[in-house]
Amino acid sequence: MHRHSLALALAGSPVLLAACCIAPLSAQTTAELAHDQFSVDGMHSTIGFTARLLGFVKVRGRFRRYHVAVTYDSARVTRSSVTAIIESKSIDTDMNFRDTHLKSPDFFDVVTFPTIEFHSERIAEQPGGLLVSGPLTMHGITRPISFTAHLAALPRLGRSGSVGIELEAALRLSRADFGIAGTNKFNPDYNPATNLLADSVDIVLELDTEREGFGDRTLGDGTPPGVADTIAKILERRGVDAAIAGFRALTVARSTAFSFDAEQLDVLIHQLVTHGKDADALALARVNAEQYPTESAVLETLGAAEALAGHRDMALTAYRRAAALNPLSASAQEMIRRLAAVGGT
Repeated sequence: MHRHSLALALAGSPVLLAACCIAPLSAQTTAELAHDQFSVDGMHSTIGFTARLLGFVKVRGRFRRYHVAVTYDSARVTRSSVTAIIESKSIDTDMNFRDTHLKSPDFFDVVTFPTIEFHSERIAEQPGGLLVSGPLTMHGITRPISFTAHLAALPRLGRSGSVGIELEAALRLSRADFGIAGTNKFNPDYNPATNLLADSVDIVLELDTEREGFGDRTLGDGTPPGVADTIAKILERRGVDAAIAGFRALTVARSTAFSFDAEQLDVLIHQLVTHGKDADALALARVNAEQYPTESAVLETLGAAEALAGHRDMALTAYRRAAALNPLSASAQEMIRRLAAVGGT
């Protein structure tokens, strides 16, 4: 079953934001921010919409590709926030010809405006849910919007150690507010005057967010075996310095005997964090970033490890490098803007 979400405001009518119960984005420490990161499980999430033709015919669609990161503070939900990036070209209404028209400059103009983005600035508690406010950028136009979101379930603990939250939101947008006129320059068969496409579009957000767990990840599987299992054993017996020295030696002396892909140390780093061994995790994260300086996921892991250690500036540097390599990374953008609001260390 799909779940709705706080995560992404495609649109909505502006609502008067409550003046109380709002926490500033800078309220958390760098370590708290790193611990409170959730991403969307695309297998159980939907960003959908419904538009009306001729006043009653419903056209339903969805966006297939989107990237959402949520900072969720369970102790004080008003300190939470969300960054969302939708790929405009992923629009899907189950009709190729119509989708091609929607992607054209008649509507979304996905070549010129490849993404739809939302960054929450405030979250306030109110009767019936959470009031989420921030700028939405779509079709090259940015407007402040607010919408009500609802928690659909309490956080849950998975077998892997993962934690999930399920949220929901339903809202409405105006095409005119974002300059999506719906012309027929690229599809002469479409007649705006007779098709009577409604200006308002109803949005349904169904997003299942998760803080991934690594408790059930097996190290060393595969052919050749992953190097992470060997490094973990050295770490346990002789400490992190010996583990790093062993890793570097193996990359030279036994480069074909083990798999040295970027995920090897990455998974081990996350397992160390799970067990509270943040200093060891940071040391290995720095080594992995040296080994794979162009892997955005590796740099995000380094950013998280630096943040857990309280190194705000170094964390920012790592996340900015990750975002430069992968501009669609909502998690990197979310941490950049949250860390930027925290005092430098």
